[in-house]
Amino acid sequence: MDNIKEWIINWFVENSNADEADIRQHLDENFFEEGYIDSFEFITFIGDIEDEFGVQFANDQFEDISFSTVNGMAEIIEDLMK
Repeated sequence: MDNIKEWIINWFVENSNADEADIRQHLDENFFEEGYIDSFEFITFIGDIEDEFGVQFANDQFEDISFSTVNGMAEIIEDLMK
């Protein structure tokens, strides 16, 4: 799961105004509320994840509160890859 988490962190560093140290301090915080991305950027984020890890998200997963945190997203991706 660490490699998934690192990929997510790097994605935010490359695609948002957040710096890596800030992201690492807020791994369990809502990345929308932290201002890392907005709803439009989220679409790109999801597409990049699906392309990178070969997973497909189900609609009900978008309702899971952990879907909006780095740690939660990494766990969901890991589960989908099993």
